Amino acid sequence: MTATTGFTGIGAALKLGDAGGPEVFNAIGNTTSFSIEQTADQVDATHLQSTSGFREYKQGFKSATVSFEGHFDPDNSTQSDSTGIMAAFAAGTARNFKADFSAADNNGVGAPTTDPVMSFSGVMTQLSINAAEGMVTYTGQISLSSAPTWGAT
Repeated sequence: MTATTGFTGIGAALKLGDAGGPEVFNAIGNTTSFSIEQTADQVDATHLQSTSGFREYKQGFKSATVSFEGHFDPDNSTQSDSTGIMAAFAAGTARNFKADFSAADNNGVGAPTTDPVMSFSGVMTQLSINAAEGMVTYTGQISLSSAPTWGAT
C-alpha cells in the first residue's frame, strides 16, 4: 500500500508583518484556520474559425484572497487596534503577510521542505468580530495586492 502524503495543519501559521526594517513577522494570535483562494478571469477567445463547436478561453487577470478565523483577543498585539489586524483594516493600506507551513504537521515532523512559505502583500477587506455562546471569534479576509511568492522563509 502506498503511504499517504501531505501534512496536517497543526503548527501552520498566518503571519502579519510589522512594517519595520527589517520586517518581523508574527503569527496572528489564536488563528484556528486560514484558506488561500486564487482565481482568474475567463476571457472568451472564440472566433468564427473555432470549428470544434466549443468556445475557446484564455486566462485573464488573476486575483487571490486569504480568509482566516480564530479566537478574538484585542489584547494580543497581532489583533489589536494599534498594531494588529484591527489596525490593518482601519488603515486600509497594503501590509505584508506570510502563510507559513514550515512548522506544520506537529512542529514540522512531516511539513513540506520545498517552498513551505507563501509571502504576499495585501489589504484587509473584511473583519468581523462574532459573539455568541462560547468563544468570541474573529473572521477576516485579505485581498492580495501582488502575486504571491513561495519560498523557504
